[in-house]
Amino acid sequence: MTRQLIFGMGVFMAITFSWSASAADTPFNCPAIAAQTPESYARSCKPPLTTPLRDAICNYKPRVWLDDLRMLDTTVGVSYVRDLRAAGAGTPQCKALLESHKTYEKELQGCGNNGDCVLKVMGNWSRTLADIEDRLRPPLDEAALKKFAGGIKFQDGQQTVSLLKRLEQGMDLYPLPQMALPNGNVLVWGFQPHNAQVQSLAVVDRQGAVQLLGIVDGLYLALPSGKTRWEPGKDARIALFVRDPAALSQNLSAIHAWAAADVLGFNQDCPGKDQARCQAAAQIPLPIQAYTLNCKAANGKIIHQHCAIPLPQVPDNVSPGLFWQ
Repeated sequence: MTRQLIFGMGVFMAITFSWSASAADTPFNCPAIAAQTPESYARSCKPPLTTPLRDAICNYKPRVWLDDLRMLDTTVGVSYVRDLRAAGAGTPQCKALLESHKTYEKELQGCGNNGDCVLKVMGNWSRTLADIEDRLRPPLDEAALKKFAGGIKFQDGQQTVSLLKRLEQGMDLYPLPQMALPNGNVLVWGFQPHNAQVQSLAVVDRQGAVQLLGIVDGLYLALPSGKTRWEPGKDARIALFVRDPAALSQNLSAIHAWAAADVLGFNQDCPGKDQARCQAAAQIPLPIQAYTLNCKAANGKIIHQHCAIPLPQVPDNVSPGLFWQ
């Protein structure tokens, strides 16, 4: 991965505009809201078109660049979902996004079947969402990863592997999923193309400063639907690398939840209908090992087992459902 890493949320998810009453029961939980909202205002445009707004979206023919408003309807929906997932749960960013969207919905509904009005309001909201996404995305790039990882190498079986290259191997995807954490940090992760069993993750603050790096193998979808037990394979692992041990205690709860979501394939609704499976996944003994990159015993910047540090005891206070895609 030689290009700059620009982190965002994946678009392979439901398109949404308005949040449902059931989602509102969890205040300012933007990922939950994104997971429970309808596909778009226009839906499939199949008759009957029960509202003037749906009629405008499905039938109005703008004079510029679009056959109809459905393309813009979908584009705005994708952007809104992406921003919802990036805003996290219980964050100021989530609250501000929801309040902005309520204002947008009021303006849009006020257009009725006036296609020119719908086009203008949707266009303005699309540009607003792009600005919001830029603010939500932590400014993490390859230079930040390189600065944190340095020239560190680690033992990978019989091989000595560059930590930076292995991290990039598991992040060769765009846009990368990200999630705002309850502590204010952002967890960013990715996959190797065509091999989801090779993953990497990073925890950064809102300024893009790296707090923690991780490499993950043999975890994704290890507990598919219908399977109730998982025995980690010999190659399964979560290796975490820190420079300040405090970063481990501050972020380990979220990494536990992320790992539970990972073994379920990031497609479980919890709290919700999949709560039992989420709880079962959260109880799986995870193959986690943490290392300090400031290990004085490192030989030629090679991290060995004696650079391992103990895992702190942390509460299970982050739901795997936070990482629903």
